[in-house]
Amino acid sequence: MAIPFFSIDLKFKDISDLIKNISLPFNRKKSFSKLQEALDKRFPDKNVILLPSARLGFYLSLKKFFKENDEVIFSVMSFPLYVKIANELKLKVKLVDVSENDLNIDVDKLNKSITKNTKGIVITHLFGYPCEIDKIKDLIKEKDIKLIEDCAQSFGTYYNNIETGNFGDVGIFSCSLVKIPTTLGGGILVTSDRDLKNFIETWLSENLPTSLSKDISYGIKNLISVANSFPFIYSILSSKILFFLNRFNPRSYRKIVYSGMGLKNKKFDPKERNDLKKYQLEFGVSQLENYDQSKKIRIENTKYLEKELSGMNSISFLNYKKNIDWNYQYFILCINDNYEEFNKRIFRKGLHAMEENVWDCTDYGYLVDNKNDNFSVGKNFNSKIVRIQNSSYLKKNHLDKIVNIIKSSINE
Repeated sequence: MAIPFFSIDLKFKDISDLIKNISLPFNRKKSFSKLQEALDKRFPDKNVILLPSARLGFYLSLKKFFKENDEVIFSVMSFPLYVKIANELKLKVKLVDVSENDLNIDVDKLNKSITKNTKGIVITHLFGYPCEIDKIKDLIKEKDIKLIEDCAQSFGTYYNNIETGNFGDVGIFSCSLVKIPTTLGGGILVTSDRDLKNFIETWLSENLPTSLSKDISYGIKNLISVANSFPFIYSILSSKILFFLNRFNPRSYRKIVYSGMGLKNKKFDPKERNDLKKYQLEFGVSQLENYDQSKKIRIENTKYLEKELSGMNSISFLNYKKNIDWNYQYFILCINDNYEEFNKRIFRKGLHAMEENVWDCTDYGYLVDNKNDNFSVGKNFNSKIVRIQNSSYLKKNHLDKIVNIIKSSINE
């Protein structure tokens, strides 16, 4: 049995409901209202907008906030597509290195990077772990600088008892297949800026495409993807195909696994996706209803894995602070020796985890203005991190398999 790249917080009932809602796509407005109401309750002080994708929310936010040649700062370990979007909008992108403690943007280095030309800062709560956002807000409180929170991985994470997304001018959550919560492709934007809200809602009303063929193909793709989040189904076929590609055609393998990164030669297309369908909205409602119980299981999973793997010289964990309530979406390992060989071993043995070198924005230096600066911390950790998807579906036998594969791969 193989452990898949992603595993969704779901029950088998969610599968039957998904099939029903794909085949009977009526009363979408009712489903939309249910999800909108649930999110409005979660973010009572914000305007909440449901989107076809998080990247669309990011694109529209940049388009509204900034003009050509404005300087926007990113962490060196940001979502590369977001850097690409900023570049396509002709903004000047500046990267800042990360902290050794949590791999989020280093506040001291950020302070030194802010200039009179800085108009925006994009902070990424990497792996769902929050930035030192109070310190960042102190840096810019008397400056005309927009703060954008990339909350793609941090839904349900709290910093000083406040959920991420509530700190910046805008917070953008991803609801893609590998995120918590998932609407099987989609995004959530929260903001107090009514001008931004009106701008985005007007754009959505005037520009969202409709394509029945795209809806059907996307629905089939989602069904297959959801089924493959179950280890026993994933093991039957998909894992074997990926194993074959990884060994004999690595380029095709990486294209499939990292297709969501969006780093193609063509420009980002804000009209790439249709609006959320009924089955996606209902899936999101179910995700929110089960969120608290699922999180309890993810916490137990993390504690078990850390206990079983602690004390191994070749493995370390990120340093988590006490003033945060993490969402435990991932289990993060730092592999101190033979990183590339370790990844090959765990993959061969059936643990399919994400390699983090795809997050190094210096690999896309043509997109940034300060590509020759020293980003030693990000570079160092990016060749150490292994990210294992955590979910309430993972049982003790799955966790024991993960532990056994990691231990045997370290000792091999």
